[in-house]
Amino acid sequence: MASFFSRSSRALTYVTGAALLGAEATYYASRPRIQLDSAQNAPTPALSFPSSMPFPKQLTVLSTEQVNHDTKKITFSLPGGDSQVSGVPFGSAILTSHWPKNGWFPVFRPYTPISAPDDRGVLQLLVKQYPNGRASSYLHSLTPGSTLSVRGPIPAYTWQRSTTPRELVLIAGGAGITPIYSMARGILSDPKDQTRLQLFWGVNSTRDIVLKKELEELEQQYSSRLQVTYCVSGSEKADLSEPGKYKKGYISSEGLKEAITRAKAGSWGDAKGTKVFICGPPAMQEAIAGKKGWLGGEYGLVKKEIHAF
Repeated sequence: MASFFSRSSRALTYVTGAALLGAEATYYASRPRIQLDSAQNAPTPALSFPSSMPFPKQLTVLSTEQVNHDTKKITFSLPGGDSQVSGVPFGSAILTSHWPKNGWFPVFRPYTPISAPDDRGVLQLLVKQYPNGRASSYLHSLTPGSTLSVRGPIPAYTWQRSTTPRELVLIAGGAGITPIYSMARGILSDPKDQTRLQLFWGVNSTRDIVLKKELEELEQQYSSRLQVTYCVSGSEKADLSEPGKYKKGYISSEGLKEAITRAKAGSWGDAKGTKVFICGPPAMQEAIAGKKGWLGGEYGLVKKEIHAF
C-alpha cells in the first residue's frame, strides 16, 4: 500500500499515545450502559479515535472471496452486529494486528476499508497478498469464524463538501486504489456535494482491476461527476481500445494532460486547496508527486496541493 512506512509509523504513534488514555477508557468502558431498542436508535460506531487505539476490537470473518490471483475480499462482522457501523470515515484506515507464530512482537498493518462508513454490521477489506508479506499472508489465511484484532480509525484527510462545482484529480497505483476508491465514493454519495472527480488507476494487467464493477456502478450513478481511466502497463494482449477508458502504459504526465487541462478550466481543488489525491507504490508517488515529480515540475503544483495517503 502506498506510503506504507509513513502510515505505519503514524499508526504506531497513535497506538502509543492512545495508551496513555487507558485508565480513563477502562473507567468509562466498565460503567453500566443503558441499552434501548436498537430499532429506535441510530447505530453506534464500532471504532472511534482515540478510544479504540489502546483497546482493540475483535472482528469476526463472515466470508472471504478470491477476487483474482492475489487479492481477497474479506467481510467481517462488527462486535455489535447490525446495531453498529464501522465508524471509519471515508479515506481513513484501520490498524490490523496479529502475533506471528514464535514471534516476539505483533505485526501491525494499516488497511482502508472498502465498505461504506454507514454500512450496518459489517466491515470489508480488500487485501492483496505480497510475497513474504506477513500481514497480507495472515489475512489471506483467515476463514469464516476467524477473528482479527483491529484498532482505529487512523485519522486521515478531513473532507469538506463543496456546494459549488469543483474539480479533483485522483491517482491510484495497484493496491493503492482502496483509499482513493473510498474517498471517491464518500464524496459522490453526498447529494449536496458538487465536486467532480477524474480518477486514474494504474495496474499491471486488466485482471488487477479488482474494483472494476464497483467503479462502473459509481460511474453509471454519477455520470456527470466521475470519470475513471485505467492505465495498463503490462504486456497482455487485451482489448484496450475503449475510448477514454483505457490507456496503455504507466500513469504519465502526457496521459493526465487532458484531465488536468479540464480541471484547470474549472475550479481546480477542494475548499482546502488540495488538487490531487494520490496513493500507490513509493516509486510511483515519487515520480509523480515527489520533489522532482512532474506534478510540480510540469504543472506547478506545490506540496500543500497534493495529498498522499
